[in-house]
Amino acid sequence: MELILLKDVDKVGLKGDIVRVSDGFARNYLLPRALALRSTRANAKFVEEHKERLLKKRAKEKSWAQTKAEELKNLKLILEANAGESDKLYGSVTSEDIRQALLEKGYKIDKKHIRLEEPIRTLGSHVVTVELYPQVKVSVTVEVIRKS
Repeated sequence: MELILLKDVDKVGLKGDIVRVSDGFARNYLLPRALALRSTRANAKFVEEHKERLLKKRAKEKSWAQTKAEELKNLKLILEANAGESDKLYGSVTSEDIRQALLEKGYKIDKKHIRLEEPIRTLGSHVVTVELYPQVKVSVTVEVIRKS
């Protein structure tokens, strides 16, 4: 049976591909789970229109991410934290703390997009990567100072 995949299916194909699979696999797995549609002209036209809309949406999101990356490129965040005598923090600065600081500056970014190799545990300047879109990353400087 020929089907048009609506989602990526392991070992079968990618979204939008026209694939040939056994009738039982199509009837019992792909069609009931809404992973595929029967390959007809109307369905093919629907999938093509959906692909075009998706490409336009992704292009718009990427351009937004690139403009935000330009704004964030020169941004320096200053965070206050309690620290001991040897400049070690009591606790750590996490991606949530950085997200809050970005929010205060007017940038609403999900903490999942802030890439920290490990939590920041010392005073000083640290470079943090913010991934706004899969191919759009920007480095932001985070300065951790002693809370007075």
